[in-house]
Amino acid sequence: MIQISGLSKVFNQSRQTVWALDHVSLHVAPGEIFGVVGPSGAGKSTLIRCVNLLERPTAGEVIVNGQLLTSLPEADLRRARQQIGMIFQHFNLLSSRTVAGNVAFPLEITGYDKRYRQERVEELLDLVGLTEKAHAYPAQLSGGQKQRVGIARALATEPRVLLSDEATSALDPQTTSSILSLLKDLNRRLGLTILLITHEMEVVKQICDHVAILNDGRIVEEGAVHDLIVDPDSRLSQAFFPRGEEVIHTPGTTSAAVTFVGKAADRPVLASLVRRFDIDVNILGGSIQVIGGRRIGRLQIELSGTQVPQALTYLRETGLRVEVK
Repeated sequence: MIQISGLSKVFNQSRQTVWALDHVSLHVAPGEIFGVVGPSGAGKSTLIRCVNLLERPTAGEVIVNGQLLTSLPEADLRRARQQIGMIFQHFNLLSSRTVAGNVAFPLEITGYDKRYRQERVEELLDLVGLTEKAHAYPAQLSGGQKQRVGIARALATEPRVLLSDEATSALDPQTTSSILSLLKDLNRRLGLTILLITHEMEVVKQICDHVAILNDGRIVEEGAVHDLIVDPDSRLSQAFFPRGEEVIHTPGTTSAAVTFVGKAADRPVLASLVRRFDIDVNILGGSIQVIGGRRIGRLQIELSGTQVPQALTYLRETGLRVEVK
């Protein structure tokens, strides 16, 4: 649905050349929720603004829904943008318009008649749970309600793609969770492809299928969230399961990092291990988290005894990922 190839964006500031994006390539599948995560100044906002050409790239190609946007004349680009909705960190609502008026605005400027606008606005407000707020003004809304208006407005022209520019970073954790749940629901119900940027790992943890880590304008890691999480050496995995201080291992023991996924996180694997083999197990640390609706845990353990090799083989055969240190 979205293909970004060799995308670069250069700014000239105070006689200096700044590479906000440096040959970035991404491919987002239809119906996917794709997150781009990274620190402030990594180039995330520039990247997402280049997808709908609010920011014109210096080099590279952007293809959305089969259209090469970077080669379209202005009139065709305006029509193509109707298939790309966008929501913003600070909502960008029109303070002089009601909730219904804000949602109707993109329909007005694209020329839909009044009857259709009214029907579509009612449908959208019901979709985001704000029917009773139709005649309220932005100043009368909470932050979460404002963002729901922003989402409804972004969906007004029935886009295939939704871009989210730090849409939850101005919200409290509980409201963030509700907005993310709404986006996930819209993704499932409408088949909506969502590209979101964030600096919050909680966003990736809750709803993303795929993720790219951006740093200094370059992609430094990219893949399916599940695949990266279970790899102890990946940057994403280390963000969720940070390595603590280096432990001084007991002489004569074997140290291993064991990753549990799904049902394995609920099974008494280590207890079974001790009963089955002539070994002792010492747990040095670990945690279990729910990521993308799946329980994933990691334990750092020490094993000693006569059957350590057999025990490690058994762990791997049960579907666990075992990294011997």
